Amino acid sequence: PMVFITTPGGREIPSKWEDWLSGSYVTIYNPDWTVDYEGDTGIRGRGNSTWSYPKKPYALKLDSKAGILGMPKHKRWVLLANWMDRTLLRNAVSFNLASRTGLAYTPRGQFVELFVNGVHKGNYFLCEHIKVDENRVDIDELDDDEVDGGYILELDSYYDEVNKFKSAVKGLPYMFKDPDEVNEAQFAFIRDYVDNFENALYDDERFAAGEYMDYIDMESFVDWWLVMELTGIWEPNHPKSTYMHKDKGGRLTMGPVWDFDWETYVHMDWFRIKDALYYDRLFQDERFKALVKERWTLLKPGFETLPEYIRIEAGKIRNSESMNHRMWPITQVVNKDESMSFDQAVESMTEAYRSKLEWMDNQITHL
Repeated sequence: PMVFITTPGGREIPSKWEDWLSGSYVTIYNPDWTVDYEGDTGIRGRGNSTWSYPKKPYALKLDSKAGILGMPKHKRWVLLANWMDRTLLRNAVSFNLASRTGLAYTPRGQFVELFVNGVHKGNYFLCEHIKVDENRVDIDELDDDEVDGGYILELDSYYDEVNKFKSAVKGLPYMFKDPDEVNEAQFAFIRDYVDNFENALYDDERFAAGEYMDYIDMESFVDWWLVMELTGIWEPNHPKSTYMHKDKGGRLTMGPVWDFDWETYVHMDWFRIKDALYYDRLFQDERFKALVKERWTLLKPGFETLPEYIRIEAGKIRNSESMNHRMWPITQVVNKDESMSFDQAVESMTEAYRSKLEWMDNQITHL
């Protein structure tokens, strides 16, 4: 598919810290040149470190909800540049991996060719933005007169949202992502909920009694951890790009997953995030370890077929990747495959995944 964006007067697209550039227009063509979608949109840059790279990522805000390339209707969409990823596949593959678990929602996406004001920008991954919606994170929208509604929270060391707090025990950087504007009572409700959870988790007596389980969705904490370890991602250790959500009357739930282009699918025979966030404490509980073993046994058959998905997706983008790599050579060593050919990088990624899967199978069996 091809995405054509024109900005008013050919203006430059602003950064994420500036206002949306309204009055832009987007047309999305299917591979056979039939129109999938066209309409007015706002556009601006997105990302923190990724915005500083030569190939820029973008965010779109359509004037009205619309389905795009077979994905459900919404206004908000993201164009991921994947500049540092030699395979271009890391985000797409990781989203597919997460979709094989019991996590409630994982962003959907499609590879596209992007053109801005008539200039070809290369291969991008057009995907869903993480928002509260029946087609995305399906939790209750928060009303002004209630406190226990639906929240999406982001843990990120950039700590750059307006509404944010550091948790009481671990000092983790929590930010309100959707809604990003909350009143004092709503802010206090979530902060106190997180603090109560941490106190229950790190107080020895309350931990032994399993009181912390009343605050979190245990299965989501396991499934999310499995995805993170299989990909080998480091981000939760900062933490960065780590999302949780809480529905009205519900427990703190891990996910959606996000941001896999940095140092993932590299060969390693160790756990990457077993001590990140709350996992240092959770893995001291035999009940949690038993759930890890149970979920692993159930999910492993689906994990084992991921290499076939990698092979198919690589075949789809091979020609696009060749052009994109000439346009945007990688000058930063991150994933240790930057000097490889596309096929070599895809093979390295696949073998790293297979190796980690086998290693984890042995480790989890002996937890």
